[in-house]
Amino acid sequence: MTSNIENTITKYENFINDVLKEDLRIIHLKLEKVNAEVSDLIQQKHALRVMTDKNMHPDGFKTQMNLGCNFFMEASVADTSQLLINIGLNTFLEFSLLEANKYLDARIKVFEQSSQELLKKAAETKAHIKLMLFGISELQEHKPS
Repeated sequence: MTSNIENTITKYENFINDVLKEDLRIIHLKLEKVNAEVSDLIQQKHALRVMTDKNMHPDGFKTQMNLGCNFFMEASVADTSQLLINIGLNTFLEFSLLEANKYLDARIKVFEQSSQELLKKAAETKAHIKLMLFGISELQEHKPS
């Protein structure tokens, strides 16, 4: 009977280490990517606000554009009423200022929902690990000496 309990404990420990902890690691990697996307979108929204602020730049603004291989060219932007935004796969779409803000808000909301789902999955996986550890401790207490 002791051998049977020890085999069960070993199986539980292997399941925790090989399956549940690996699932948790993958969830955390996905969560890092989603949070990086949210951070990038918030940064884009802030840059949009700064570039289109008429109090800061009443006549437009000047910037430097990277033409490739770190070769920069000075650019002057007089009209910021229409913007080109990369919507994915290097596809750019023209937006008005209001449309761009709505688009960025919608993308942020989607990624934040995804982040909440991943956090929920991580909590469930941690709960499974704790439950398995509790089961192991129960088996060890009932194991004959």
